[in-house]
Amino acid sequence: MTRRGSKALSVVLAALAWTALIGAGAWAQELAFSATADKTTVEVGQPIKVTLTLSGELADVELPAVEFPEGFSVVARSQSTNFSIRAGTAERAVSLIYVLIPQRAGSFRLGPFTITHRKQAFQTEPIDVTVKKPALPPTLRSPGGRYTL
Repeated sequence: MTRRGSKALSVVLAALAWTALIGAGAWAQELAFSATADKTTVEVGQPIKVTLTLSGELADVELPAVEFPEGFSVVARSQSTNFSIRAGTAERAVSLIYVLIPQRAGSFRLGPFTITHRKQAFQTEPIDVTVKKPALPPTLRSPGGRYTL
């Protein structure tokens, strides 16, 4: 084989190997499931934003039915999806965002939240939240009603 033919064969083989890596590895990521909160200490009536994030191999994943402890009102919820390709690997993530309003003072545990994917359970760490009585009486607090995700 000539030098030129050898070089062409090397390029073709490298391209085939790259294509195989992309095809095999693009969706072969493990599933990751996490939960975060923007605050863990609030006053009664102050919003808390809780985000559940699923990333990796999301095929056949059912989004969890989310339940929060008694004493929290869900005032807003949204979902976002992120898709990117880095170094030939496709990455997907779905975030479920909830704005909660605590209705009473106390210590609460949000989660752990669980999903099942291909007969395997994935669970987040729980989030401990402390809700304090408001510093000002309810009549002196500024009126609100708007919550931002």
